[in-house]
Amino acid sequence: MILASSPAEAKEMLIGKVLEEGELCRSRFGNFFSVKPSLVVIEKAEYFGHEFDYDVCGEKYSERFLKCSDVAADKLRKSPHSRRVSVPIWYPKDHLCRNPAAITEISFLVVDGKLHLTAFVRSLDCLNYFEHNFDFLLNSLEEISRKSGIEVGSVAMLIAVPHIYTRDIDRAKSYERSFKEFFGHHNLATHLVEDYISSAWHSALEVIYTSGKRKRTEWGDIFEGQGESLFVHRLFVEVKKPEENRLHDKAPFTEKYGMDYAHNYIIYAAKLDGEVRESILKEGEEYTYAERARYCEKDDVRVDQLYTVMKKLKEDRCRRDCYVGISRPWDLLSDDPPCLRGYQFTKFKEKLYGTFYMRSNDAYGAMHANMFAFALLTKYMAEMSGFGDYGYNHFALDAHIYSEFVDAVREILYPESPSYSDFL
Repeated sequence: MILASSPAEAKEMLIGKVLEEGELCRSRFGNFFSVKPSLVVIEKAEYFGHEFDYDVCGEKYSERFLKCSDVAADKLRKSPHSRRVSVPIWYPKDHLCRNPAAITEISFLVVDGKLHLTAFVRSLDCLNYFEHNFDFLLNSLEEISRKSGIEVGSVAMLIAVPHIYTRDIDRAKSYERSFKEFFGHHNLATHLVEDYISSAWHSALEVIYTSGKRKRTEWGDIFEGQGESLFVHRLFVEVKKPEENRLHDKAPFTEKYGMDYAHNYIIYAAKLDGEVRESILKEGEEYTYAERARYCEKDDVRVDQLYTVMKKLKEDRCRRDCYVGISRPWDLLSDDPPCLRGYQFTKFKEKLYGTFYMRSNDAYGAMHANMFAFALLTKYMAEMSGFGDYGYNHFALDAHIYSEFVDAVREILYPESPSYSDFL
C-alpha cells in the first residue's frame, strides 16, 4: 500500500507507481497505463481546493451520498463502535450509463476516537482527477464528522484501476515522486501478500491476534461471546496463487461447504452463462450476495450485474467498469447489512484480478470461506472471459476475531506440542 502523510504526497507517489510499473491498455476513451489494484492511505486529510460533483446517470455524487448521510451519522453518534456505516454510491443501473460512478462505496469507522473514511474507487485517472475525488471524499468525511460530533481522521482509497492516459505521460513525469510500498501492519492499515488462500487466512488471523485492538461490538446483546472483538483497520490481502492450497488444514469448514456456499450464496452458478430475470431468493432469505449481484427485486432498475460484467470482459479486457455492487442505500436501516459491499474484475499482465471489498469480516468464522468462494468466482470469470490465469484481492475495513474464538485462533497459530510424558 501507499502510506502518505498528505494527499499531495499520495498523488505523486501513485503517479510514480503507474509510471514505474504500469502496463499499456487500450480504451474507448484513449490508451492508458495502469497498475494492479492499490490501497492508498493518507494520514492527514487536507483539501486541494477543487470543487467536484460528478454526474452519474442524471444524479450527482452528492445527491446519492447526502440521502444517506443523516442515517449514517446517527448510527455513529449512537454507536461509535459500529461497523455498519457504509454508503453505496454505485447503483446497478450505472451499468447502463456511459460514465458510471467511479467512487462506488464510502465507509466510515471510528478508531482511537477519530472518524476514518475508506472508499472503493473502481477507476482513477491519477493525474487529472486525484484532487477532485479526494476533495469530494474529504467533504463527505467532514459532513459525517459534523453531524456525528466525531473528530476527523484519515482517508483511504482502494483503487481498482489506477491509471494515466498515454497522452498525459510527459506531463505526469513532472509530478513523479519515487514511491515505496508499505507491507505489514500499521495503525491505519495492514497490507499482506501471500501465495495461497490458506496462508493468507493464517497470516490474517496472526496479525489480528498479535496486533489487533479490543473494542465492543453491536452483537453483544444477541450473542454473548461476540460482545467484544480484536480488530485491525483496513486489512488488504493479495493472494498470488489462489488456485493452489486453497484450504487450510484448520479451516472451520469443508471443501464441499465452500463449493456450495460459493455456487448458491455468492454466484448462483445454476445460470452463470445466462442472464437472470427472476427472483432467486429462497423462502426465508432476506438477501444473498448472488441475489444482489444478479436480480434484486427491490431495485428500481434491475440489472444482472455479474452477467453484464462477463459480457464486458469478453468484449474488452481493459474495461474499467466491471464492478458488481452488492450494497444498497436501504442497508443502512438494517441490523444485518451485507458485509460484502462490492467487487470488481480488472486486467493486469494477462491475469484477471478479482478485488472484493467488505465493510466487516469475521476472520475466524467467515473470512476463509469468503476467500474460498470469492476466489472461485474470480476463477470462473477468468475462464469464461478467456483469461488463462487469475489473482485474488481481499479487503476488509474491520477484520476481527470475536472474543469467543480467541482461544481457537491461538490453537491454530500456536498449537501445543505434546510432551514426552503425554506419549507415555
